[in-house]
Amino acid sequence: MNALLARLRRIDFRHVLAALFAIAILHVITTFTAPSMALSSAWSRLAPALKPNTMVVLPAVTPDAQPLPFTAPDFKVAVCMFDTRRGPVAISASLPLAGWNLTLYDPKGTAIHSATGRPDRATPVALLLVPDDDRFMGLTPEAQGLRSPRQTELRIQARKGLAILRAPDMGYAYRARIDAELARASCRTVADRR
Repeated sequence: MNALLARLRRIDFRHVLAALFAIAILHVITTFTAPSMALSSAWSRLAPALKPNTMVVLPAVTPDAQPLPFTAPDFKVAVCMFDTRRGPVAISASLPLAGWNLTLYDPKGTAIHSATGRPDRATPVALLLVPDDDRFMGLTPEAQGLRSPRQTELRIQARKGLAILRAPDMGYAYRARIDAELARASCRTVADRR
């Protein structure tokens, strides 16, 4: 027992704390750099197959057909590859129940906006994505003395990305309603904001 106490007294706890601190820093750096080291991202897999600014309902996930690896089979998904370089992009969807969500991702996979359905009522989502630069996009309806359409204008730093609408698959009885709601979602370039 005395030998153990003598060994403990010889340990320099400043070195132990420094080592623990270095390990924590290494862990944080590894966590933040891991996504950028991925060989294949959702963007690189989906972008070649998607038409810009068009909402596409993906087929149901099966073990043999997955648009992305490890996709949950209990959700139905609609995807839009948005690109604001040619003008604003309007995205509209309805989130009728809890569990539904619409999330915007930049090409690196960072979520830049998210809207979630509520359990007590449907949540309509109408977004106008505009490039975050100094381009003149025309006069707003308010500047022209007109009534504004009820759209939320969302300024984003990414000029392109993915809009993913997810709906929980609640079983066969609800499948037609879920498919119809996903098909109603839209993603389109807005040529003129007036």
